[in-house]
Amino acid sequence: MVEKCIQRMHSLIILAGGIGTRLQSISNGKPKALMPVNNKVYLDLLLEKIFTYNINHVFLSLHFKPELFQDYIHNSFFKNKITSVIEPEPLGTGGAINYLIENSSISSPFFVLNGDSMSNINLNKMYEEFLEQNLTAMIGISKVEDSTRYGSVLSRNGKVLSFEEKGVMGSGWINNGHYIFKKEAFIGLSGAFSLEKNLFPKIVENQELGAFKVENDIFIDMGIPEDYKKLCNMYKVTK
Repeated sequence: MVEKCIQRMHSLIILAGGIGTRLQSISNGKPKALMPVNNKVYLDLLLEKIFTYNINHVFLSLHFKPELFQDYIHNSFFKNKITSVIEPEPLGTGGAINYLIENSSISSPFFVLNGDSMSNINLNKMYEEFLEQNLTAMIGISKVEDSTRYGSVLSRNGKVLSFEEKGVMGSGWINNGHYIFKKEAFIGLSGAFSLEKNLFPKIVENQELGAFKVENDIFIDMGIPEDYKKLCNMYKVTK
């Protein structure tokens, strides 16, 4: 029975509504997910990876310059597997997901991916662990040498215990921007809110937030110029 569940196809939300303030010095006004990476754009890389897993549809959560994404979708190889949902106003990471739940046919549970996070995470294995633990939500975590700008995640036996604030130097396990949620995680919430500040603490308190460790990950938050350039160099070398 579990094996059949693991093979089930899922939907995934990409959070791509941000203005990309940290990249403005080099973005020329382009949304982060549409920044060029050699002869492609970053969203190409994400979609090509996503559809190697048990994902059959992607919802793009948009706000900043949605018309550029509409043009992208129209010309994408995956256009029949992509639906865009445009926030009427910036709603935060949690509010954007909640708005999409209320304004789409997305099924539960579903994956969520930050539109500026690259990881070697295996989504199929992540879902398998999610099933085994019978959780409300799960986050992917990766170990980095310096967690100062991210904050760290403390976990034990596959469950999140707490989140440490940003600014603490040293290595640590960080939120890598890959999630699984059941719809019921968002019951009672509305308007603009944050996953990290408003939703996760409640789920942690109920001991229902799982942590999926990505060992020896090559994690990149391409939302800052330094890591965007690192990504471009890595892609050039490896591809």
